[in-house]
Amino acid sequence: MNNITRALARFAVNSTYDSLPKNVQHEGLRAFVNYVGCAAGGANEPVCLTMLDTISEFNGKSDCVVIGSRIKLDALNAALMNSLSSAALAFNDTHYATVIHPTSAVGAALISMATRRKISGQDLIHAVVLGDELACRIGNILCTPPAECAVGLSTTGLLGCIGAAIAAGKVMGFNEDQMATAIGIAANQSAGLREAHASMASWFTPGNAARSGLWAAFLTERGYTCPDTMIEGVKGFAVSFASNPQMDMALKGIGEQWEILELAYKPYPCGVVVHPIIDACLVITSKHQFDGRDIERVEVTVNPLCLQLCNRPAPKIRAQAMVSFPHWTATTLMHKEAGLPQVTEAMVHDADIAALRAKVVAHADEKTGRESAHIKVMMKDGRVFEADCKHALSTPQNPMTDAHIAEKTRLQMEIAFGKEKAQRAADDCWRIAEAADVAPFVASLAA
Repeated sequence: MNNITRALARFAVNSTYDSLPKNVQHEGLRAFVNYVGCAAGGANEPVCLTMLDTISEFNGKSDCVVIGSRIKLDALNAALMNSLSSAALAFNDTHYATVIHPTSAVGAALISMATRRKISGQDLIHAVVLGDELACRIGNILCTPPAECAVGLSTTGLLGCIGAAIAAGKVMGFNEDQMATAIGIAANQSAGLREAHASMASWFTPGNAARSGLWAAFLTERGYTCPDTMIEGVKGFAVSFASNPQMDMALKGIGEQWEILELAYKPYPCGVVVHPIIDACLVITSKHQFDGRDIERVEVTVNPLCLQLCNRPAPKIRAQAMVSFPHWTATTLMHKEAGLPQVTEAMVHDADIAALRAKVVAHADEKTGRESAHIKVMMKDGRVFEADCKHALSTPQNPMTDAHIAEKTRLQMEIAFGKEKAQRAADDCWRIAEAADVAPFVASLAA
């Protein structure tokens, strides 16, 4: 068997920014811009404030920026916070094949590293590309049929730490041996269960991934040891987290085919498996005039993964509503839009929304792609409205444009910074690759 861990390490170490295709460089920039916006938008969510209050009791050297906050933390705890906040509104990017949210952990690790050493904008974007790319490729080992990763395992928790370690190791100048060690130490900390969905513990998963990956890099720098076979070993990562793992998928087409180009940037604050439902509902509301209170029944046909992850017909709190496809079906049909106003606590307890949620009936269809859905709305007066979504907005076949990401980022930054600073920060983020040192930009992300 090929030494996959070492081969991935060699690829990361030998890669140069200029060797990346231009579209891959740009995708790394898009991923970073989207990440910073998500971290700013989620910074003042209760889950983040509770975590920040707890961490402050145990914090070490306070020199690293927490995005959207006046408080500074040590590098490890700042990485945890800046990854957790990017996931708090369920707006972080997603790799459809593995359902990992890669840039949350990768971006957070690099924000901490920018305080510890001089990093150019190109070096930062290069590290984002490598961390995201290799995390997704390792994820393909677990998720490419006939491989099967248990649905209860969070791929963000399993893989995010590895991506963060690779990104940190790249800006730290690791050689092949060091990079292989960092990958191994990170993999040894892989963790995360989807049973935690719809609770604060769910958002802890990407936070812990960033912290674990950065810690792996720091330990490696100090000579901590780990086998260089942690991914492919007979008692290693792949066989531990998947049945029939497809080992060749980590290296297949590496350097020619890019997983980062498959990233989806969310237009809606919910799981990507819900996005095609929302898109189909919006097609119906754009074509037909009706009152949502006059709906008799809604039939939704989706990929089975949507039911496995987001089948919460009666959410009790906002966190549950974020990952409830019946809630998003009801609010989109009722209000003809799908954004943060549709997932407030008040909306969760709205009597009309609750009544419509109860009318949503779901059908799982293996032939329906994860990015697809069919919606059938039956009205009390006998009218029937139907719509298909073949490729949800944000998928590679129907991607978010730079303009989409820019607007999403600016609006989220306004939550943390207000309009004037948000626009400046968003503009600076798009120009980050031009920076000789990203430290001033990172410092500007404090509240």
